[in-house]
Amino acid sequence: LAVLYSDTVHRDQPYLVRVSIPDLNIRKGPGTDHAKTGKYTGIGTFTIVEEADGKGASRWGLLKSYQGRRNGWVSLDFAERV
Repeated sequence: LAVLYSDTVHRDQPYLVRVSIPDLNIRKGPGTDHAKTGKYTGIGTFTIVEEADGKGASRWGLLKSYQGRRNGWVSLDFAERV
């Protein structure tokens, strides 16, 4: 019986990303159809605790500092996994 590897296996494991643009929008949900929080990540390294599909990006990541209320998502198209 063959088991196919899937990235969903690691989806719930926190990981670090590096953002190299100063104005990456933080959104209230995973997608450009969700409102902006009015804040930006800035350049730096951040912890992603969950991924989701959404409009406007190939994948969205939930920032650890917004984990409690689940209202701080960034486009992973502008973040490099480290």
